Amino acid sequence: MLDRESLYDAELLAALCRSPLPGRPTPFPVRGIHRSRLRGSSLEFSEHTEYMPGDELRSLDWRVYAKSDRYFVRRYEDERLAKTLIVVDASSSMSYGGTSGTLTGSKYQLAARIAVSISSALLRQGDAVGLCVTGAEPFFIPPRGGMAQLDSLLDVLASTVPAGSAGKDTLLAYCAERLPKPSALVWVGDLLDEGDETLSSFVTLKARGIYPRIVHLLHPDETGLPFENSTRFEDLESASFLVADPAALRKAYAEELRAFVRELSGRAHEAGLPYVFLRDIEEARRFLPAALKRQDSRAL
Repeated sequence: MLDRESLYDAELLAALCRSPLPGRPTPFPVRGIHRSRLRGSSLEFSEHTEYMPGDELRSLDWRVYAKSDRYFVRRYEDERLAKTLIVVDASSSMSYGGTSGTLTGSKYQLAARIAVSISSALLRQGDAVGLCVTGAEPFFIPPRGGMAQLDSLLDVLASTVPAGSAGKDTLLAYCAERLPKPSALVWVGDLLDEGDETLSSFVTLKARGIYPRIVHLLHPDETGLPFENSTRFEDLESASFLVADPAALRKAYAEELRAFVRELSGRAHEAGLPYVFLRDIEEARRFLPAALKRQDSRAL
């Protein structure tokens, strides 16, 4: 678990507010500065979607339950708030980098700090923000406006412990069913699952009217391999491991990693998916604000 205070980064938030996402910030409270056709809390019914943990219980349709013996949630059209879903990878590999048995300094902490900063910037603009956390116990918070939403997001991010696999494709399909079209989605994670190099699920989302932005994180250890002597390298999402001399692997490993990141960046660019590669909070402060607004990519 993480302290809520450790998820705030005033400098990154200030940078995002100086380069607002996706429009100019306005004093809170304002019900959105972007007009969009989105499902929300307005009165016009949109559709039913099957209930999942995190959905509002008050939105359950008991008539449908009486007929089908299944739980469905009523969705509505909201023509005022622009909505963004932040998806944070909380798979086991994201715990790497934590110090002294904690998550401080881990990839997950960096992802959570980025998520909090983006969410805060958007909420200050008056937009609605939701959160989806992947991993062994996925959790979904529907997009809502108002700074009180930030407290909910912080609680989930601070209490989440990375475990299991990201399950990206399944989770993005789940999110796509619950997001209005058009809307925005920001993925923050290490993209180390098998098949992630294709970015196919992000391309599918875009085709369905949900516009993804990809924030790709790796720990500096994973890019520099700064270890000495014989080292045991463990896969945090399986029982496999490798004992090897880092000096013998460093050059070939670095070339393969650069190829992996460049392939991701190239595929994202070809698909028109904003993509940025980051290793620490300093790079996030420097590159994230502009990267979230443009259509090109930053790789190694």
